[in-house]
Amino acid sequence: PGTKYVHIGDVGRTDNLLDVVRGADALVMEATYTEEEGEMAVDFGHMTAARAAILARDAGVKHLILTHLSRRYSERDIRTEARAIFPNTYVARDFDHFQITREGVVRVKKEE
Repeated sequence: PGTKYVHIGDVGRTDNLLDVVRGADALVMEATYTEEEGEMAVDFGHMTAARAAILARDAGVKHLILTHLSRRYSERDIRTEARAIFPNTYVARDFDHFQITREGVVRVKKEE
């Protein structure tokens, strides 16, 4: 089988996404908030880092790449919350490139 890559934008809820992302080699998903502001995430149709990580864990995803972070959080805040649940988590930065294969995910260094 080929590589399974799933990219999910602003969703707010994950109850109907489990089968869609199940077994993905990489799931790219927004994590605008941390659980501290989980209600706001739902109100505005966004995810928290923890909820994205729970989806990845429960669906048997191999790697989670989080994006679309609120500026109120550091990359470390988002990564720490997600990795507590799903260790194979990356936080994407603007213009990052990732190589996604069945064997794994690698952040590709940009040429200067």
